[in-house]
Amino acid sequence: MTSRNDLSLPTSAIAARYDVVVIGARAAGASTAMLLARRGLSVLAVDRGAYGSDTTSTHSLARAGVLQLSRWGLLDRLRAAGTPVTRTVVFRYDDDPIVIDVSSDGDVDGLYSPRRTVLDRILVDAAIEAGADVVHGVSVTGLRAVDGRVTGVDLDIGGERRRVDAAWVIGADGVRSRVAAQVDAPFIHQDEVTSSNIYAYWTGLADDVMENHYDTIGRAVGVIPTNDGETCVWVAIPPERFRAEARGDLSGAYHRIIAESPHLTELLSGSTCNGGYRGFAGTPGFLRQAYGSGWALVGDAGYFKDPVSAHGITDAFIGAELLSDALAAIVTDGDNPEESLAAYQRQRDNLAAMLTPPVAALAGLDLDPAAAKAAFRALNPALRAEFKLMAARPTRILVGV
Repeated sequence: MTSRNDLSLPTSAIAARYDVVVIGARAAGASTAMLLARRGLSVLAVDRGAYGSDTTSTHSLARAGVLQLSRWGLLDRLRAAGTPVTRTVVFRYDDDPIVIDVSSDGDVDGLYSPRRTVLDRILVDAAIEAGADVVHGVSVTGLRAVDGRVTGVDLDIGGERRRVDAAWVIGADGVRSRVAAQVDAPFIHQDEVTSSNIYAYWTGLADDVMENHYDTIGRAVGVIPTNDGETCVWVAIPPERFRAEARGDLSGAYHRIIAESPHLTELLSGSTCNGGYRGFAGTPGFLRQAYGSGWALVGDAGYFKDPVSAHGITDAFIGAELLSDALAAIVTDGDNPEESLAAYQRQRDNLAAMLTPPVAALAGLDLDPAAAKAAFRALNPALRAEFKLMAARPTRILVGV
């Protein structure tokens, strides 16, 4: 086990070869590294960012994501960090809001929406405790290949080049994945529309209520309680409006959009905006080929949905479990790589087939309130299916016992 006293593995301790090298050590990469290490594989995870650094996020975990953290033995750490639990979700499509009580199911006592400064640290620490090597502040300059098979990576460590060989390289490096680009992973599906988003944090709001506002064509709003008494309030607008109003003036555009909504203005009255404005110009959702010779993709690198879904972290967790199953079966049990990884992609794509159409419809921001309500209702069977899938998995695999 590596100590986290200095929050970084000494680069001199990086081995020459691993079973798996994971590029990216956030929600998808750190959880994949943890699960693979718990299965006995040698794992290196690298990330160009700093340990525990923040990143743009809607924070929210669906019930399946909360279940996974519980079964990984990490939910209590999230609670200990002061992450509030949401037990009420409000959907506002018109003047008559729909209020939903989030029922408890075992250890899933509600929904959680952690800051990434909290969640990513927990996942990285758990990966290290499982035996993975994790290094931050390291960039990948390229992939190594022999006869068309990826066999390792070239790292840039403070200007020093380092070669690391691996049986498998995993791209967990986000929407603009360098791994996906270098292996030329083809798109299986691409949405035609996207929303643009601006995020900021407020204090003084309820910490146990999440809200979704789809009461006006051309705008959506999410209100998501997170750590330190803050609430992430995000707004979504069409890309055309984002380009016209928000570029160079995120805060001005953000507050103009909020002022257009009487419901939101009333909700935020008496609270304080702490800033922290972040903008996301938008990227249409997609599915990429999830694997190839010596490589695989997980999280946003291979499967991305518009942020209006607030489902990216849960998707990352599900992908981590499915991919770790496949790679452990290949490396440890000698299973056929094509069959194991095809099963990983098939499960991922089956879930995506249910989730993607309603999310893409919402991302267009052109639905009237009744149509938006219908799109959210269409999400329910997919959310139930992913929860059922995760609940059926053997716990001993997940906690490493």
